[in-house]
Amino acid sequence: MEDKATTDEYVLSLVSITDKIEDFWPRSPELWFVKAEAIINPQKMSDESKYRIILSKLNLEVTEQVADILLNPPKEKKYETLKQKLISVYKESAERQIKKLIGEMELGDQRPSYLLRKMRDLARGKVTDETLKVMWKNHLPPSVRGVLAVTDEEDMEKLASIADKVAETITPIHSVSTVKEERGPANDDMVAAINKLSDRLSKIETDSRGRSRNYGSRRLRSSSRSSSRSRKATAPIDDPNWLCKFHFRYRNRARKCVPPCNWKKKDSKPSEN
Repeated sequence: MEDKATTDEYVLSLVSITDKIEDFWPRSPELWFVKAEAIINPQKMSDESKYRIILSKLNLEVTEQVADILLNPPKEKKYETLKQKLISVYKESAERQIKKLIGEMELGDQRPSYLLRKMRDLARGKVTDETLKVMWKNHLPPSVRGVLAVTDEEDMEKLASIADKVAETITPIHSVSTVKEERGPANDDMVAAINKLSDRLSKIETDSRGRSRNYGSRRLRSSSRSSSRSRKATAPIDDPNWLCKFHFRYRNRARKCVPPCNWKKKDSKPSEN
């Protein structure tokens, strides 16, 4: 009689525990087991009992995913084997699905910060912040990404605020009659980022112009010298004013003369070497 009463109490206890556990969450298998074990573990149940409780929380679709274990269960550690199988199947599946859904999102007319919130709600911790940041930036217009690329800010919320301001500047969201928002830290960050980008572009343009001017100046000087030499070398022989290079430079102090040269000293013969 006592054995029957004990058995009845045990069955009632199992039913009560089972009722407290929600159906399996395919989107968050690890989190579901954390919650389920918070109810199961204090009861000091056998491996078989825990296995059966978990099995009762699986719908048809989930059951089909672990059919190999259910049809041929191990002799030991049945609960742990089923647990690891469920986590393995649905954790990877959830990550792939979330990344696919995030990848299909579009910015449209909404603010970049609103798009980020939607992505975060969908991800729910399934992807890292760094991965989420990259995926979010890939959905922004090139002009907005360009400004974010030159900022040193790493905080996601501040980046989203900067992106909002840039998007409003490039493609106004509000009508012209809308009262401008007060300038705040986020706006200052956006302005600083734009100024930084502008300074870089200006420096590149200045350096480019400087190199062009130097190159043109060198070419002009070289051309001038070449023209001067060319005029001297090709001067006509019958030019009464044509001088050789020595008299052209030293005049009456020249010690050499190269014919034809029309230099003549007053009341004297041409200089001789």
